[in-house]
Amino acid sequence: MENILRIQQQFQSVVNTKDLIVFPCILSLLPVSMENSTHPQNPNTMASMYSSSLEALQLPFENLYLFDNSSLSLNASSAGVFPDPQRNHGLGFSRVGSFRSCLDDFTGKSTNLGSSMFDNVNWFNGFSNGSPGFQPIFSLDSEYSYGYSNWVIDMAKTEEGSKDLQKLLSNSTNSNMIFSWVFDFIVELMIDQSGRYLFQKLMESADETQLQMILERLLVPHNYIYYASLLKYGSCSIKKLITVLEKSPLITYVIKALSDTFEKLMMDPIGHYVIFECLDVLDSQTNDPLNIQAMKQCLELVRHEQGSVSMSGFVIRIKGPRRDQLLNLISRNSAFLAQDPTGNYVVQCVIQLQNPAMNDQIFRNLEGYYVKLSTTKTGSYVVEHCFLSSGLDRVINELLRSDRLVSVAKDRYGNYVVQTALKESKKREISLHGSLVVKLEQHFKCLQHGYGRNVLSVLRSLQ
Repeated sequence: MENILRIQQQFQSVVNTKDLIVFPCILSLLPVSMENSTHPQNPNTMASMYSSSLEALQLPFENLYLFDNSSLSLNASSAGVFPDPQRNHGLGFSRVGSFRSCLDDFTGKSTNLGSSMFDNVNWFNGFSNGSPGFQPIFSLDSEYSYGYSNWVIDMAKTEEGSKDLQKLLSNSTNSNMIFSWVFDFIVELMIDQSGRYLFQKLMESADETQLQMILERLLVPHNYIYYASLLKYGSCSIKKLITVLEKSPLITYVIKALSDTFEKLMMDPIGHYVIFECLDVLDSQTNDPLNIQAMKQCLELVRHEQGSVSMSGFVIRIKGPRRDQLLNLISRNSAFLAQDPTGNYVVQCVIQLQNPAMNDQIFRNLEGYYVKLSTTKTGSYVVEHCFLSSGLDRVINELLRSDRLVSVAKDRYGNYVVQTALKESKKREISLHGSLVVKLEQHFKCLQHGYGRNVLSVLRSLQ
């Protein structure tokens, strides 16, 4: 109890009476931070609490870690006094140094964050159009700002603390206060497992000017939207940002940042979901820069394992006039892509869309290749998808004309193609089915060995 009273006295010593209107809620949270203290009478309680927080600064960011071995200063005295705000700039810059270490580790090179990003605590001018910036109750150049910023950030990065801070955002005065405290560490907040929830809630309560400030912090001087999109929790925050800015002209800045790094995001197992969020939430006109990049990068992406999966999802989601342009690009190159270990998945995806014009173009481009494709692992999947659409007669006629039908039926991959041809023709093209059965029965003995037995089994079941 004495520690709680001491903390309250410290708060009251650094704020004016007129500001106390926002503190009942905040002060009510203070006992929570003391619950884990097994020795409330110990004068080193607060020092221990901050020491534990600082020593744990090797924080996980998925597979990344923050390292800061020397610059962190203990912002509490050995007497357990609440940290002096005048001495908290050290911790503030240590946080910046920590994220710099994270960024350096991620990019593999030294990153100069520049003075305008973190060091200028007086920055509040929105975008470069000169519009007046948001003025918080406690401006960031206050001598006390960084002291409470550090305390709030530490609290936000715990599950319970994050929930408690979110509750305070229902009050506009508290919302402005919290915004001013976390603004300098907004990137650190959005990529944290618990902190991201406060960031997302803050986005919902922020006004247009505050959103401008957040956006510039994420884009100048580095594209933190891209870096955050590659992280599990950061990508969730960016998706929330996209949803909040859906009807705002500010969304164009987010789309520009994503389009500039489109290829890297699409090749990333986490980053591509941010692109998908744009396609799911925003209209085709807003997404046009992404659609243009998709067409430019398409043939490169589909030859990459993750890129091919991402492009398949992109093809399904794309809307507007660019959709047919992208489908046409894939269809024109279908003969090449069908033989590619990863590109074939995108061809299959386009065929499954059942677009008559695009499928007709694919089937025409694949003519003369069906037999060869049937005996390869990747190509056999494409041929089977042709059977399942309007390309059935084209493929079967080519197989009937070929003298390699038996070889295809005995192939480890081709036997699946022949099985599908028999089953689908039985349902839809009985005349072609009869011709196929007659030709296969002429080589009954050859099919009694190896993979050919699978074809004979299907023949018997369909009789």
